[in-house]
Amino acid sequence: MLDLGIVGKDKTEDYKTKSLNELVPGEELSGEIYIREIKSTQIEEKEVYEFYLMIIDHENQEKWVCGFITSYYPEKGMVYDEKGGKVYNLIDSLNHVVNNTPRDVQGNYYVNFNKFRKAVNDSIFLVTVKATPPVNPQEKSVNLEVVSAQYNMESKRRVPSTIDDIADENTVVRMGYINLRNKGDRITLKNIAFELKSMLNSKAITEEAYKEALKELKMVEKGGD
Repeated sequence: MLDLGIVGKDKTEDYKTKSLNELVPGEELSGEIYIREIKSTQIEEKEVYEFYLMIIDHENQEKWVCGFITSYYPEKGMVYDEKGGKVYNLIDSLNHVVNNTPRDVQGNYYVNFNKFRKAVNDSIFLVTVKATPPVNPQEKSVNLEVVSAQYNMESKRRVPSTIDDIADENTVVRMGYINLRNKGDRITLKNIAFELKSMLNSKAITEEAYKEALKELKMVEKGGD
């Protein structure tokens, strides 16, 4: 098959996008879960780190986008949150559902974000989350508590065999893929690697995301180039 650089339309593109701010305590959501990479952003002239969690409800054709601001140590790739925080509540409840650990025992969580993100995206199929009141009444959005999950200790992800396979799974590789396509350059493993390096140098992506993307590219057989 001749690769013409055509990228298929995401079947969820027409889904209605909804925000965590629209939830009220007691409401529940069910769907596929996906966690995006962590990025730095500016809020009131202060640099903070944020990642987005998506819950895709195919039955109602809705995409729920939930942003989490957290303490992050990029040199170690670790996120930190204390009891009562949004990230703490998410991790603690998920850990309880998946690993049967007791709730609210730890005073804080210090977690390797890349491993956490990969475990969720690769091994958890569906989740049901419940909106709970924030600890701080001044906060506008609710906390998310995972109440159930369908998962497999083995990765749900198939091993990619082509560049398109990786682009479908990894958002950073997809960004490089699209950049090359828009410039009219040939889509090869080597060209994507160069493009990702350029994106890293311009700080469009984090070093952790760059390294993870390179690992993904190495999984493709040499014949795919």
